[in-house]
Amino acid sequence: MNTKKESALSFPSAGIESFGERLKELMGDESLRAFANAIDTSEGGVRKWFTQSTMPSFDKMVRIARRYNVNLEWLCTGEGPKFPGETAAYESVICKTEEFSEEYALIDGYHTQVSTGHGAQWDNERVRRKLAFRSKWLRYRGLQPENLRVVFAKGDSMEPTIHSGDSILVDITDANLSDGSIFVLRIGDDLFAKRVQVHIDGSITIISDNKEYREQRVPVAELGLLSVVGKVVWIGKDVK
Repeated sequence: MNTKKESALSFPSAGIESFGERLKELMGDESLRAFANAIDTSEGGVRKWFTQSTMPSFDKMVRIARRYNVNLEWLCTGEGPKFPGETAAYESVICKTEEFSEEYALIDGYHTQVSTGHGAQWDNERVRRKLAFRSKWLRYRGLQPENLRVVFAKGDSMEPTIHSGDSILVDITDANLSDGSIFVLRIGDDLFAKRVQVHIDGSITIISDNKEYREQRVPVAELGLLSVVGKVVWIGKDVK
């Protein structure tokens, strides 16, 4: 009979209290005698692990973990993956997540519809999705992920450049109107995605790429009626 005293180990109290349950789970229908013989201990010692909130010595913990092919940390504390294969998968997921974070930036997407026709609203919207953009491309374009928003186009006034339902990436920090670029403009409570022509006198012309829509000249005195939400820097669309 093995009469050696179990060595003292330091484990979280929750791990000690639930150790017996984990051991019962591993033993299943195996007899107490067969289990005790397999790890070179006494049946009485095993019973204490079930009833007295005591833990085996470290060498016996290792034997138990090897016998049932489980992770030593899980066996001792109940924390972490149960099986070694799960550890590898978990580490792989972490690695891939870190690689994804380095390769891509997730941009906030809203269900807001920005009009390319007769106006749409973007008020008190919450983030509904995330779209991934390559970080390298954003750096090449000089864009900062935290300054970007994705919204939807609605209407046909900017066809064939922007179709209804297309995703629009907007840089909300770029409010300097530049000739020929597309901007999201707020006029009253409505939002419009339009091309802008800047004139030498400071006035602008709001242009629809769809020639069925008339251009709108905005004199300097009326520029205060509109505000620039941001510049359209990318358009995503489905192939039909």
